[in-house]
Amino acid sequence: MMYEPLTSVDSEGQAIGHVATDWETSDNGASYTWTIQEGITWHDGEPLTAEDVAFTFRSIKEYEWPYLGSLSSVIAEPSEITVEDEYTVTTPLTQPYAPLPLVLADLGLVIPKHIWSEYDNPTEASNTEDPIGSGPFVFEEREQDQYINFSVDDEYWGESVDYESVSIEIISSTDSQVLTMKDGSADMLRLQPGQYVNEIESANNLEVIEGGSTYVTYIGINTNRSPLSDRALREAMAYAVDRGTVADLVNAGYATPGFSPIPPGLEFYHNPDTNSYAYDQEQARTILSENGYEQQGGSRVTPDGEPLELVLSIQNTGNWPRIAEVLSRQLGEVGISVEVNSMESNAHTQKVSVEQDYDLTLNTWRVWFDPDPFLSPVFEEEGTLNTSQYHNDEFDNLMRQQRRATDPEERQGYLYDAQDILTEELPWVVLYYPQLLHGMRSSAWENSNPIPRYGMQSPYGLEPGTGPMVQLDPTE
Repeated sequence: MMYEPLTSVDSEGQAIGHVATDWETSDNGASYTWTIQEGITWHDGEPLTAEDVAFTFRSIKEYEWPYLGSLSSVIAEPSEITVEDEYTVTTPLTQPYAPLPLVLADLGLVIPKHIWSEYDNPTEASNTEDPIGSGPFVFEEREQDQYINFSVDDEYWGESVDYESVSIEIISSTDSQVLTMKDGSADMLRLQPGQYVNEIESANNLEVIEGGSTYVTYIGINTNRSPLSDRALREAMAYAVDRGTVADLVNAGYATPGFSPIPPGLEFYHNPDTNSYAYDQEQARTILSENGYEQQGGSRVTPDGEPLELVLSIQNTGNWPRIAEVLSRQLGEVGISVEVNSMESNAHTQKVSVEQDYDLTLNTWRVWFDPDPFLSPVFEEEGTLNTSQYHNDEFDNLMRQQRRATDPEERQGYLYDAQDILTEELPWVVLYYPQLLHGMRSSAWENSNPIPRYGMQSPYGLEPGTGPMVQLDPTE
């Protein structure tokens, strides 16, 4: 709302300029030079210059911020970041890193040096009473757990906003959220698929807006545990799952069945032709039988003669119990016995993420604009989030190559190949991609143009100096 990213994304999820109008990469891909948009001012009237951008990069490197660890690791030492002139800054990297422009669209919010340099340690500072940004909306007031109010910056450098203010109301009850939409006191609502979507759709003055989904819902598999270390068993599971039924049951049709861990909202990098596993129980049974998982009565045994019994560990919240019930039944129909172990969220995190003491689990990821900060920690051997305990040297090598590939088409090729490996070896069985949904008061607003990942909830994207929230026009 208030702070602006150095880069942003277009409707296909490709990097475009924002605070930076352009950038150049060194021949070895290990340094970026950014050209900064002239004429941007902070809300207190001070100009935004290359000094602010350099200070932002130095702060990311020097201090420990939530979610910025991976970005910090590729930025060179603060002393190496150079302000070339008032509107040009060069940021050397510790290694070639082609994902940087897209990563900065998520994580590269520029902060004002003249304010944050006054703090000895910015990470320990609280700047919630009078924050100063450069975006199209100016902070006015907040009441904790109730609302945050913004006015429109009439001096904003980008596209002018055709309304006067924005109020974000914090309403814990979904019933109450929907009611505020139906009675006309709210204009936009982030939606979860289900009955509330139907209520919005059926209201005369409301509509549901679909954005490019960067969510992926999947079965996570502990590939370091027998018998799940056998790829044939994982392949049989992939065929045994009816993704369409699961998606429709939980998401009321607002989900797309799929196979790749990279969701289609990342249009340029999503491989639509990767290995697929159409629902086919007979194929699943054939794979199991041919690989030594013999049918004995109503169940099967492993090649070692042990009962084929797995445990699916889930959180006891939301739709996870419903999904687990359906999957347990579908897998059981081909002879894979699955017991559901439902637990509190903290206990689930401890068991799956920390101890990695599980067979199967269910989860949803919301992927960044760039696939690298997702694929790398989740599937590389040394990845900090590799709870599947997966390892493939060819995949790790492709990930290194795509980070060095400054040509987008070349990088796309490496990532397509990486997806082919993941969908062949199946450390995850991807189920579907939930749609990103917003309810909009169509009687009041025109020009609903969502972007990937954030949908309508972004002032940035589509083109520099504008975005979904900025482009909205009142109908009256």
